[in-house]
Amino acid sequence: MSERLSEHSIWSVVEPGSTRAATIDIGAATNNSAYVSMKTFERCILQVELGTFNSSDELDEVRLQQADTSSGGNVKDLTTDASGGNYDTDNKIGSDGDFVVIEVRAEDFALDITATSGTGSLPFYFVRALVKEDDNGGQDDCFGQLIRYGSVSLRKELQGARSDNNVYVDTKTVSSA
Repeated sequence: MSERLSEHSIWSVVEPGSTRAATIDIGAATNNSAYVSMKTFERCILQVELGTFNSSDELDEVRLQQADTSSGGNVKDLTTDASGGNYDTDNKIGSDGDFVVIEVRAEDFALDITATSGTGSLPFYFVRALVKEDDNGGQDDCFGQLIRYGSVSLRKELQGARSDNNVYVDTKTVSSA
């Protein structure tokens, strides 16, 4: 069974610190997106792009964090921003149009129901983006999106399922000989 990103994915605007679908000046601060559930997805891509960015500034931190509740319970880093990390701080981005792409898979999460998280036994189903710029030499615009894909509950379409007033029937014959 094939899977198309356009059919089995959710694209979320992860504008740091806001729910508006626009680029914002991240300033000298840590900026987080809202938590989204990974419960029914196998993969996740974070894409962060710089808009107008002051030439003396750099994007200092970019990472994904996981939690066991949608409000951020028992949050812990899922990816790293360090020398040689997922976001290599030895090669920071800092120019208009620069971007970072970080991909994670379900096996990178503590998703197993038996995994413990700090005080309980909840799985880490929730993920958020974090970006930080330490200096604020001027306008530092940043925009991001979190793409969750690889549905874990794909099912073959049932015989005769309706779609747009058409009925589709699999005409392949399977021999039991």
